[in-house]
Amino acid sequence: MKKILLGSCLLIAIALLISARWGTKAVNAPPPNELPVTDTTLAVALSVQDMVNQSDVIAIGNCVDTKSVWVDRTLVTLATFSISESLKGTETSTITVELPGGIDANRKIPIAMTYPGAPSLTPGEDAFLFLTATGEVGGSYNVAGFSQGKFSIITDEDGEQMVSRNLMKTALKSNNGVRRGGSDLIPLANLKEQVRGYLKDQ
Repeated sequence: MKKILLGSCLLIAIALLISARWGTKAVNAPPPNELPVTDTTLAVALSVQDMVNQSDVIAIGNCVDTKSVWVDRTLVTLATFSISESLKGTETSTITVELPGGIDANRKIPIAMTYPGAPSLTPGEDAFLFLTATGEVGGSYNVAGFSQGKFSIITDEDGEQMVSRNLMKTALKSNNGVRRGGSDLIPLANLKEQVRGYLKDQ
């Protein structure tokens, strides 16, 4: 009888522990529209007008090459960007864009540094960039608003050029609080028209 009673008590205790653990998980679970902090990078939310005002260069072009370099103890990727159309700030045909993170494969044990939601460029990629002259490497530019100022250019099934931007791993801070970024897909012509409109007002 004592064994049965002891076994029953043990089962009840285990059940209570499991239910308490599940209850704690449910209470502490992040809302469905938020990402865990480790999966996002916080940035101040910028509108297209904000980016136009803050940018030193606004350009359309193609990434022709990338390489990773050390800046102090941090890896960055330098992308060589060939400009096909400049909307603001430069008349050169090529600029260097500095991107957070990179890979040093020349060590015995390769090292990689990554940042959630960081802007990236790959050789052959067409992009529409809002850039600021704040790069750590001399003469380089950073993407405005972390990844907000980088739009990939793609062609849809109807042959129309579109720009896409994915901010799902960026937490955007504004006067209304912090929200997770979304993804955009709009015609390239529309973005160019917006930018030119804001440039006229400057």
